[in-house]
Amino acid sequence: MSKTKVLLVGSGALGIVAAYTLEYNGFAEVTVVVKSGYKKASTEGYKIDSVQFGKIDHWKPTRVVSSIHEAVANGEEYDYIFVSVKNLPDSPTPCEDIIESAMKTNPNTAVILCQNGIDIEKPLIEKYPGHVILSCVSLIGCTNIDCVVSQMTPDNVQLGIFENPTLKDRARAEQILDKFISIYRMKDGKNVVKKDSNVRQTRWQKLLYNASVNTSTALTNLDCSRAAMTGCKETIWRPVMREIYAIAKSDGYTLPLELEDTMLNISDGLFYTPSMLVDVRLNRMIEVETIVGNPLKIAEKNGIDAPHLSMIYHLLKMVQFRIKENQGLITVDDSVKVYKTADEYGKGF
Repeated sequence: MSKTKVLLVGSGALGIVAAYTLEYNGFAEVTVVVKSGYKKASTEGYKIDSVQFGKIDHWKPTRVVSSIHEAVANGEEYDYIFVSVKNLPDSPTPCEDIIESAMKTNPNTAVILCQNGIDIEKPLIEKYPGHVILSCVSLIGCTNIDCVVSQMTPDNVQLGIFENPTLKDRARAEQILDKFISIYRMKDGKNVVKKDSNVRQTRWQKLLYNASVNTSTALTNLDCSRAAMTGCKETIWRPVMREIYAIAKSDGYTLPLELEDTMLNISDGLFYTPSMLVDVRLNRMIEVETIVGNPLKIAEKNGIDAPHLSMIYHLLKMVQFRIKENQGLITVDDSVKVYKTADEYGKGF
């Protein structure tokens, strides 16, 4: 039986764990696009220290490439494009544009968005009507620093189909979803893979953590445990979570009450560095729009007051500005003593 062809875009810790899982099971051949650290990944491979798999040295997927263009240069087609790169609609190249060349090679390619936030599927549905767009929500603690992947908690994944008015054959979409679940679920029970019948509900639930803990640790440069020592669970995290509860309810989704304390305490004792804080420390753009901006748009539309979330959003926008300037995406002429907005500075903002 031929193996399933998977193109994995986003070689962060979560992406590498996913690639290793797919090839560990033996049902897939994975091509990983590595933008940062390509030379080391392609020559030495990855060192993995995993609660699931143990210690592995010099691991490589079937293929390592430096770009999507290279991945499809010879007309290669993929059954699935697994997208775990950060979803950055405010970047020069948003997610739907990043995967464009791979989408063109196969009209039946399914896209799996393993990314944070709400409403992340809408740009892809608009640009690629008729394609199956799957949601992947992963609850996992892992980091990737210079091709060294540390996985502190087991992979717990929920996979489902985004609501998509352009889908003409729902039954086919279900088959595509079921197939990926079957090749990702480990027979020895080392990971948890569930079929998600309510994708939007699940994404609201994960936002409880990401909109509060992920964002505030990025702003303060403190890992979860150090941040909690300051008392922020009650002064910042819980108030933000309650605003997410209210926004989700206005969107038609009632989140479980007990989830608040679960998300407040999920990182206790781990001294875990959330993904947004990792990005800030590495001077990489952050997912401010999908994690905070999109919920705030829904809050505004539905008349929900969210002052804590709004404050976090505007502080993170300032951080994003700094990162973009450091990356050369924005050029500020500070010799001219005239105030300009970010939009007037233009490029990339």
